[in-house]
Amino acid sequence: MAKSTLCGFHSGCNCRSSRFDDFKRHPTPSTSSTPPDKQPWAPFKSQLEFEIAELALEACLNNEQTDRLIKFCNRCASRQEKITFQNHKDIRNMWDAVSHRVTGFTQDVISVSYNDTIQQFDLYYRDLWEWAANLLRDPRLFPHMVFDVQCLSKFNGETFIHFVDEPFTANTFWNVQSQLPPGGKPLAFILYADKTRLSLFGTARGYPVIARLANLPTDIRNGQGVGGSYVVGWLPIVKEDRDHASKPSWLNFKNAVWHESFVKILSSLASKSHTGQWFECLDNEQCIMSLIRGIKCLWPCPVCLVPHDELMNTLKCYPYQMSAQSQEVLQAAWSKQTAEEKEEKLKEYGLRDLINAFAAVMYTDVHDALSWDQLHFNGVAQVDKNYEAFPRWRNLKHLAQVMSISFADGSVYEDISKMVIHATHAILTKDECPLGYLLLRCIRLFLELDMYAALQVHTTETISAGRHAIQAFSTYLQQYIDKSANESDKNWNFPKLHMSLHIFNNVEAKGATRNYNTKPNEKMHGPLKDSYLLRTNFRDVAPQSIRHHISDLDEYESRDSEDSEDPDNADNDLVPSNDTDLPHVKLGSRQVEESFESIEDAHKEDIAFTNFRTKLNEFLTNFLLAIQLPLPGGNRVQLRASDKVITECRFFKVNYKSMVDWRQHTDYLQCSPKFYSRPCFNCVFIQTTDKVIFGRLLFLFECVVGDITLSLALVHPFDAPTGVQLQNDKHLNFYRIRARPRAQAEFFSV
Repeated sequence: MAKSTLCGFHSGCNCRSSRFDDFKRHPTPSTSSTPPDKQPWAPFKSQLEFEIAELALEACLNNEQTDRLIKFCNRCASRQEKITFQNHKDIRNMWDAVSHRVTGFTQDVISVSYNDTIQQFDLYYRDLWEWAANLLRDPRLFPHMVFDVQCLSKFNGETFIHFVDEPFTANTFWNVQSQLPPGGKPLAFILYADKTRLSLFGTARGYPVIARLANLPTDIRNGQGVGGSYVVGWLPIVKEDRDHASKPSWLNFKNAVWHESFVKILSSLASKSHTGQWFECLDNEQCIMSLIRGIKCLWPCPVCLVPHDELMNTLKCYPYQMSAQSQEVLQAAWSKQTAEEKEEKLKEYGLRDLINAFAAVMYTDVHDALSWDQLHFNGVAQVDKNYEAFPRWRNLKHLAQVMSISFADGSVYEDISKMVIHATHAILTKDECPLGYLLLRCIRLFLELDMYAALQVHTTETISAGRHAIQAFSTYLQQYIDKSANESDKNWNFPKLHMSLHIFNNVEAKGATRNYNTKPNEKMHGPLKDSYLLRTNFRDVAPQSIRHHISDLDEYESRDSEDSEDPDNADNDLVPSNDTDLPHVKLGSRQVEESFESIEDAHKEDIAFTNFRTKLNEFLTNFLLAIQLPLPGGNRVQLRASDKVITECRFFKVNYKSMVDWRQHTDYLQCSPKFYSRPCFNCVFIQTTDKVIFGRLLFLFECVVGDITLSLALVHPFDAPTGVQLQNDKHLNFYRIRARPRAQAEFFSV
């Protein structure tokens, strides 16, 4: 297996090929040799003072408690450090100063006219360029930055197939860098804004604008540490006016407020997008940075020119919108003689009477930037029956009922949709409920579409399969819409249904959907609300940055101390860890050693454990001969009933190479009679010399044979003949299995 890497012609990078196992996109040293800031706690007088302030605010101490803490610390202060705080105001004032210094938020006023009156709104925002420059200067992040487009292919045994995952492997990054002057490097921002209800907490008012840098790999960009999502502004909240709320002019006014706010937020990027910006990177090379963007938005279809009454028709494609075309429509509307004529012209294209804030940023087509979001697209039939008894699946939220839920967590609906087919297929049958059965088929096809959309690496083959999944889902959904028209007044003419048409166009243009879906941003809502409620400073949580710098300094000094003690190992921790050195499997949750007598007695009601010792002796003899290990004493294995050589294990960790993204992943399996108050015996696929067996773990254990300790499992195979495939199995894409008689449970080597 091999990969071919090709960069854009303006990057100056050459095509190269490498063995798949040796392929690396970018060097990722585990640590940096650059000394960190020696006083990362500034502007606090010392690290001790920072940690006292951090503790006081994290613990939500009131003023009296804070004063008591300060008095106590003054009495116990060390000779090297002295606390200078006198009361709680000193902490609050210093904390507020840190927020302004570290986060660089600016307060401004937005003025927008409505009905011949000027209304003003407070806006807090951060210099986007300065934030990006801080990331570029960070020695922990810079080695991971990617500034040149990459075109990647993987050899599948016959030919090279193109694949995309990160934004810098997709078409938009390629197209932008191709337009830049030689040596120009794209700096790509992903921006997100949502009306999360942060205004309910304290005096904080505003909708957060969250930024991420697309030049960083997804694992860092979507993570919660340094280099992850960052609040760069707060959009003003426009209070509803009952007298005007339903008028188009009021909607235009609210949009104008937010666009004016974005003009301010983007102001540091607008000029640089036309001229570029020279920046000396940590590798001492000067690069000229240009800028592209991405932001989430919805309006009938903000991507293509589908008529409003055709949104439910997902089998037909329409021409794509372009920002230049939108500007032409605005110019034509402004030339109309009356307000009614102008409004009619704008309605034809779903536009409002204002200039888009992103028009000032070069290489920007906001219609092309808008992307389908997996989190906010989940269809589900909610049926309570069978949910409470549903087997526990790892990484899924399990609910006892789903009919009356009062939350807005999209991931819960996603988990419900994954289970609904299994929980309801015996209830909504083709004969008893034809319409419900058709709905189940639609849900099944939607789950396949959702599966393809969620892939973290896409090849030309998966993109093609995903497009076919859209067509199949759309065809059956249209049948359901037609047949349910007389029984339901549901209006299927909504944008989120139509947006599925653009999923794989987005993938080709911007990489895998996890690059631009809202899940990483939604995870920030909880911490943001906590900071509102508990810290009083609504602009940002600056100490996070200080805490990371202090941790880096401690780690750096600790490493220096270890290196001075053992100079021969000074560079050991600079060598990246090799995942292939990790053990393939590991057993855990060990119980006490047991004899065969006690095991057979404990499971005397289970026919799978009948003649447990005899069967194991036979298996061990054949297994040791097969792997060419000596038999104990040269004779067949003859373990006795009283031998305490068995240690039951109830946990099983497996490291494996994923077929989805070709990276090492870890799975956790349970083989326990009581896991979260329920029995949990997971199923496994077992690769033998001639076939693959699917079965359930019954008993996981380590067995001592002479000087050898073997990890073994008793498995109940599910490979008995199932007969002719049923029609509903074909319709719902079920793969039906049947267990052998339980007495035919087999031993396998872990």
